[in-house]
Amino acid sequence: MTFGIRNIVGIHRLHAGERDYSTPLIFKTYLQWSYWKQKAFDYLIWCHLAHALDFSVALLCWLWIFPITFTEANEWHIKWVSRVFLYNIACEFIFYSFWHWMTYGRTSPYPKGPLHGKKYNSINQYEEESQHHLLREVTFTTLGWLQSAFVQCIFMWLWASGRLPYYSDFWSRPYFSMFILLSVTFWREFHFYWVHRFMHPWRSVQNGLYQGDIGAFLYRHFHSLHHQSRNPGPWSGLSMHPIEHFVYYTCAYFPLLFSCHPLHFLYAKFHADIAPIGGHDGYADPAGGADFHYLHHAFFECNYGVPLIDFDRLFGTYKQFVKKSSMNDQQTNKLL
Repeated sequence: MTFGIRNIVGIHRLHAGERDYSTPLIFKTYLQWSYWKQKAFDYLIWCHLAHALDFSVALLCWLWIFPITFTEANEWHIKWVSRVFLYNIACEFIFYSFWHWMTYGRTSPYPKGPLHGKKYNSINQYEEESQHHLLREVTFTTLGWLQSAFVQCIFMWLWASGRLPYYSDFWSRPYFSMFILLSVTFWREFHFYWVHRFMHPWRSVQNGLYQGDIGAFLYRHFHSLHHQSRNPGPWSGLSMHPIEHFVYYTCAYFPLLFSCHPLHFLYAKFHADIAPIGGHDGYADPAGGADFHYLHHAFFECNYGVPLIDFDRLFGTYKQFVKKSSMNDQQTNKLL
């Protein structure tokens, strides 16, 4: 889950000693709703609002970067390519660095205050001696952003040179455009589960290609790098082998299958870039609150997906986190 205004405000409230630090900023009567009304809200509204930051970055890219680069993108040139790369790298270091400062920064007051009690693993992995977790995570996360920026350049070139069909007026196809845009949230979670599960052992981590266990082979040679972040932080989410980055970012390749608006691609791409921040920060509400995925890093063979599309319950790999916080904290974790 991407961090948002609710998380920032919640952390500040917690640090200030407020008891109602998890009170939603909007939809304040959520906890009084029936179970099915809550579920309808989660699947129709909240799952999209939770990624407002990802969408905002994609929209800004479409409104700002595309107009000054797209007319030149029919041919490869360092000028327009560098603008795309600079925009992506700026987004990486602004958002990842900010959330790392909020949750682990040495000059930040929050990690040393009440927020520390919300950490799933009380050990600060970035303060362990003779460890270089942060350097490894920043390095491979940056390689991921560079790869996704290159993918963006490829699609811009394909569109601008007429090699791939697209349409530039979003509202010329209003129903189709909104359907694809809203579907990105669900497509991303569906895609993440299956490519992630594919890179874990299908039977045993000791197996290999000779045993027909492609997942075990992929895990040992590629995905195991991501699992070096057993106690994850904000930079852990995209800390992957470049081969895994390539597989991960195929979630944004759907314009190869049908004509769509560039904003659809941008939203899927920046969703993949930014969403891992809160999902890996290692804290309960009011921070990321991604206990589901934290357990995957801690115990390995469970919780391969996300609760929105809960394949783990279906296939028997679901593990539940027993929180110290109250049920109210757990429930309000999903509100703005």
